[in-house]
Amino acid sequence: MTKSVFILTHRRGFEVDPVMDELCRRNIDVFRFNTDAGEEVSLTSFISKENIEFSCDGRRISSSDINIAWCQQLPPYLGQASTESGCLQRESLLALQIPVFDFLSADWFNRPSSVLYASNKVNQLATAQSIGLAIPKTLVSNDPSAIRSFASGEVIIAKNLATPWITYPNRRTRAAYTKIVDPKWLLDDKALSFAPIIYQEYCERRRDIRVTVIDGKMFSVSCTPEKHQQEDIRKDGGTGESYEICEFDKELFDKLVKLMHIFRLDYCAADFMEDKKGNLFFLEVNTCGAWWWVDRLYDGAICLTLADALQSRLGGLA
Repeated sequence: MTKSVFILTHRRGFEVDPVMDELCRRNIDVFRFNTDAGEEVSLTSFISKENIEFSCDGRRISSSDINIAWCQQLPPYLGQASTESGCLQRESLLALQIPVFDFLSADWFNRPSSVLYASNKVNQLATAQSIGLAIPKTLVSNDPSAIRSFASGEVIIAKNLATPWITYPNRRTRAAYTKIVDPKWLLDDKALSFAPIIYQEYCERRRDIRVTVIDGKMFSVSCTPEKHQQEDIRKDGGTGESYEICEFDKELFDKLVKLMHIFRLDYCAADFMEDKKGNLFFLEVNTCGAWWWVDRLYDGAICLTLADALQSRLGGLA
């Protein structure tokens, strides 16, 4: 029986589409599983039979027919829902999905459990610093006195720790951009203690760099932020419009690859920032790659490289 590429994604995972199209052009069978589709998907684990069955969009597949699995992206809002029943549904899906994905005997291209661990920003910053990647001075806390001490005499920024998105009851989402901390906010103990936040020294940016890595192959782009994007390059449509292909330091690239090995990632994208003094700082890893706008500059080479990586793992079965 023909073995399949199993792609783990979600309903908004549009970056999967061109890779699926390319695999289909190569006559490779692909099964897409949207983890957040609620009752529109089903997953059955026969623990005693060591078999797992997946259903999505009217198609079914058994774990025995999966040769390679790709965790393209876990749904960014899996733990968030506007209703009690919706919350229960998503939590139940997550409780079954994560261990079941690890039960698959197929090889993984970015294993989900690795993606979950590597997605944690504290893990990223601590590990990056331990292998020699420079990071801005950082505090993660909800202790008002510690935060005020860190901010004393300094301009600092605040980053959301858990997710870069805010989801409203009407299902509308809004980006939680990095912001310079208002000194008046530092006087509000209730606000400061509400939840841990990443606080970092503010560095005036010269340029932002996005490095996408697939099986050791690098695709790097950079852009010069506008005045209103000094805190966050994404602010007001800052994704892709002004980027251009750039060179990236070989020593830093080797350290990034080492970081990926520690996190057991086969591919990712990483963000770096160069300040006005020429210092390069590691900011974060995007475990899903987020490469569609970078690929426009590379004329589709990233899509082809992902397809090559998946096909090579099929071996003689493709």
